[in-house]
Amino acid sequence: MLVDAAIFVQFVFGFTILVRAIQHGCVSRFPFFHSYLVYFLATGVVDVCVFAWAPQQYPTFFWIKFFTLVIAEFALLLEIGDHIFRPYPAIRKLGRLITLGITFVFSVLYILPPLSESRPSSLAILDLIKRSALTKGIVIVALLAAARYYRVRVNRNVAGLILGLAVYLTLHLANFALAEIYGRELYGPIFSTVAVLAHILCLLIWTVALWRPEPDFEPAREFAAAPVTAEPVPNRLGKFNTALARLLGR
Repeated sequence: MLVDAAIFVQFVFGFTILVRAIQHGCVSRFPFFHSYLVYFLATGVVDVCVFAWAPQQYPTFFWIKFFTLVIAEFALLLEIGDHIFRPYPAIRKLGRLITLGITFVFSVLYILPPLSESRPSSLAILDLIKRSALTKGIVIVALLAAARYYRVRVNRNVAGLILGLAVYLTLHLANFALAEIYGRELYGPIFSTVAVLAHILCLLIWTVALWRPEPDFEPAREFAAAPVTAEPVPNRLGKFNTALARLLGR
């Protein structure tokens, strides 16, 4: 009953986000995100139908859905990076370079190599998901570090997307790590509950953050709106010369 109620709640949050985006005409502003959300909700409906009417096919469908969502989360990170640095032409591609660079390096050196090891497939899958979530967390930290280094302002919508995804990945990582430690018999009944609750918390944060669309920061407009002093240039140069002479005199 708890899991069923949680699944219903996550559908409510997901559809609320889409309806608000359609009302404000900003679906195209976050195309990857809204495509990800539509796919998540659509596969969720199919998931319930398959579980009810074709339970023997459910494990196969579940893992197909799960792995496609895991891959789609990297596209969501690309969109987040693009929105952070888009207003600044000199570093506009920085977010995409950080996301693609870290993803490629970690895929080659960290995520994929354990698949060649000889061990049970269940443990290999758990380890793969755990390493993938950790890689996404590192991408988020790198994007925020770059934004702080260049003093880039992140608007409320993008910050909410980052926070929701970060919370989900943290719970996701902990859930799979505990499943790997305690095994299916001990942790199995708890695993699905934590997974659904992680989705609910993520969708709740996204709903609050995207309730009111906020335009991307545009430096050019702020500079254009800055007041222009009417003081003549010679007067300003004279004041600067006086201040410099006092400084050198000290």
